Amino acid sequence: MTRNTSNPFKILILTLGLAPAVFGQSNNFEFIQHDTAYIGNEELVILHGEIFSFAASSQPITVTRVTHEIPAGWTNSFCVGPACLPPFLDTFTFDLAASDTAEFTLDTYPNAEEGIGRWTMFAVDSTTMEVDSVNFRLEFVAVSVDGSLERPTSFELSHLYPNPTNASVNFNLNLEKSGTYSIILYSMDGREIMTRNYQLNSGKNHLQWNMNGLSSGNYIISATGAGETISRQVSVVK
Repeated sequence: MTRNTSNPFKILILTLGLAPAVFGQSNNFEFIQHDTAYIGNEELVILHGEIFSFAASSQPITVTRVTHEIPAGWTNSFCVGPACLPPFLDTFTFDLAASDTAEFTLDTYPNAEEGIGRWTMFAVDSTTMEVDSVNFRLEFVAVSVDGSLERPTSFELSHLYPNPTNASVNFNLNLEKSGTYSIILYSMDGREIMTRNYQLNSGKNHLQWNMNGLSSGNYIISATGAGETISRQVSVVK
């Protein structure tokens, strides 16, 4: 769909991503995304990324899309390595060759509907359980030509401790702004295990989660607020 050029408004497509959060210790690969902002096509928005191999042998990489927010009229899918997935599939596994690079795209059709989309993409080496993630934020809005948008204020999610844990896990959220923040625990295949919402003040906030009811394995804790998401891995050992 193409808008009439006489319309005094244009569609501003703004893509924002956090720096990748590397959870694994072996550093056999890295998942990065490219940040860009432009006024452009309202039919299709393609966000680009890459997965770099640092390993000496092939790795089985599983990429999982977790959708935090998306307008009802949008269609979203992703391509990685050798395949482009249909919108209803969230997970794909492929072999990343030694020292190779796999192209990644997150493809969105806004269908001229204004709104915000937010996703976290997890990449997991199922052999070593190394995890890396990137976060995408796409804002599709009508603004005046002179309008401007700024990056959301950042916040910090500390390292989790103890990690591994057999009981509870502790972490800090260092915030520049007071507000509502959501903490979500995911399984490694992207399933949402537990969600808690907090009304937190600016500054350092200490939180503790009881992990007693979980099976042994690796999980991902994601903190979301102020338009951003930061993720870290935690291991539960019983």
